[in-house]
Amino acid sequence: MANFTLKIIEQLTLNGDDVGSSITQTISNINYIDNRILSVPSGSATTIFSMDSVPGAGTFVTSSFQYGRITNNSTVVPIKLIVSSSTEAMSFLIATGSSFLLSTSKITGSTSGLLFNDIKSVKIEPSGSAASIEYYILTN
Repeated sequence: MANFTLKIIEQLTLNGDDVGSSITQTISNINYIDNRILSVPSGSATTIFSMDSVPGAGTFVTSSFQYGRITNNSTVVPIKLIVSSSTEAMSFLIATGSSFLLSTSKITGSTSGLLFNDIKSVKIEPSGSAASIEYYILTN
């Protein structure tokens, strides 16, 4: 088992004032990592990984999920990130060079009741031509 340390540093000087920020988080008991760089074709949504109660090819155990990062490595192609559960789906536009972080395996799209369900799949749909993405998943 290992400890994972995430550090986010935001640097900004505005009107001569340092208004940057940083945050550090340690996640304990990490046993597994999956880190991949993929070329995702344009034209449709491509599942980059799934979550379920049992592991499989490209599938992580929901209860073991600790951290995830999806980065759009493309320099000209924004991507649509689609996070789905069995009942909800949410889409996020990820600009070139930007990242999206997951700190839990739960998702809700409801505005009333806020019932969280397990994430079932994460898909990418490039805007225009193919896109290069990276994901970094930690589980225990």
